[in-house]
Amino acid sequence: MDMQTISQVSKEYGVSLRMLRYYEQEGILESVRKAGYAYRVYSEAAIHRLRQIIILRKLRIPVKQIKAIFDNHDATAAIEIFQKNIGELDEEITALSTIKAILKQFVDVLQEKANINLHLDMLTDSSMLPLLDSLSFTKHQLKESLTMDALNKAAGVLNKLRNVRVVFLPPMTVAAICAKGENRYESAWQEAVNFVKQNNLLDVKPDLRVFRFDYMNATGHDYGGHEVWVSIPDNMDVPLPFIRKRFYGGQYAVHAMGDDGFHTALGLQDWINESEKYQADYEGNLLRCNPPIEELDAFGGMWLDLHEVLNFYNDQSFPTYERIDICLPIINYEIAKEQAPIEIPGSKEKCGFKASIMSKNKFKLMGFTKIMTGESTNPESFEAELVSDGRLELLHIHKKPGAPILGFGSHDMDSQIRGGWRFTVCLMESDIMDVKAFMEHNPYVETIDASRWLIFEHTREDSFDGHSVCMKLGYTWNGCISGSITVYPDGKIGKPVPKDEDKETVYCWYPVKYEKETIKCLNKKTETSKVSSMKP
Repeated sequence: MDMQTISQVSKEYGVSLRMLRYYEQEGILESVRKAGYAYRVYSEAAIHRLRQIIILRKLRIPVKQIKAIFDNHDATAAIEIFQKNIGELDEEITALSTIKAILKQFVDVLQEKANINLHLDMLTDSSMLPLLDSLSFTKHQLKESLTMDALNKAAGVLNKLRNVRVVFLPPMTVAAICAKGENRYESAWQEAVNFVKQNNLLDVKPDLRVFRFDYMNATGHDYGGHEVWVSIPDNMDVPLPFIRKRFYGGQYAVHAMGDDGFHTALGLQDWINESEKYQADYEGNLLRCNPPIEELDAFGGMWLDLHEVLNFYNDQSFPTYERIDICLPIINYEIAKEQAPIEIPGSKEKCGFKASIMSKNKFKLMGFTKIMTGESTNPESFEAELVSDGRLELLHIHKKPGAPILGFGSHDMDSQIRGGWRFTVCLMESDIMDVKAFMEHNPYVETIDASRWLIFEHTREDSFDGHSVCMKLGYTWNGCISGSITVYPDGKIGKPVPKDEDKETVYCWYPVKYEKETIKCLNKKTETSKVSSMKP
């Protein structure tokens, strides 16, 4: 395996750049500087170690305990750690019971090898899956044997954030500094610290606040910039390379980063999606400061993901991982009259397909899911599974007459870690006759946030790429929603389609935020503009 850069590793395994650096800081992961290469890289051994870390984190093992396991080659230490975590699990919750069973299996394996060196190869994906698949339980314990999907589902339940705060950040004037390059995090931070000291801001402004964020699109792609904001007196001028900005503040969902910021950020986004009171401010978050954040001309666009650094008055050290609040911009969710699809004039000429746009409130998808990896990336193979095991028939039995069956292709942390994507064959909750009865079949459930949707009409035989046609129409993907939906004609999914029906119309729903021209107009707003006046 060739050496991989930190950006490549982050993208392939779904671990943020910040967390990779944190793992290095804590001594559980190593990178090297390759001669003649500008960036640090990861060897095959380091990638192997990262996979082990990912699995252990899925099992809710804290980073400090992972370090203890790696530092002690005696299996006894790992046994004690696993048993300690087992003791903390609540037997009354199904998700916790799943994790407990897996940890018990690990302890059993390790106890057999207690007198020899500990081998952690069992925690790689290739050996982890057979181990999980081999676990069996009586009917009264679980309805089905445990698999990696069972672990993913349990981890998802246990990782749900329960201490989210909704706060209103007040308007403030800030001095902003942006740094690029390999050391941009430390460089921008040190510039900000020096600025505070040189201007005696801790005395001049004892309520000083500090924020930081990356130049990234909604998919997590790194565009090489890192910006730090320091609040300053409203009448204070700032020298270059600092830029004076006005931050309008606004409403945010906030949670402490903890020892795994990537999981926290995803959990916070899920919390927003599932909230009955709030929705993500994907339309106006870039306008919460003046000059506004410049939109990235890239898939997903820019996302203002603020991290507030706490206790700056007493601690200006770097790094700042242990004292950060993750702040995602939100607005109040009000159920609105849903806009029916409106055809976009000239859409077929612009992108090759007839397209409409509509608005939709929050809704739930309920059905059966699979992470498509390796040779199993073809949705038709999963549809065939659903036919053979009877789950597709369950969808037909429980859906309302005439309701469509949906295919939801999406990306999430688990699919990224396993090098694939998630495909869910499902129904809208509103299209299910008896939701309680359907839930007895243990379906996968995902809440979709309120959004606008582009609807493309195409045939089964068309080569269709929702990303490119969306951008040809001048829209930017709504990164708060992880994928797109294909609406199949009633009864046609999972069944052989006669050749003469290849031209049958199917519909792709693609979640979008503003048009590019719209954001250009919004960017011209003056400082008197108020974020609270912007409509979703």
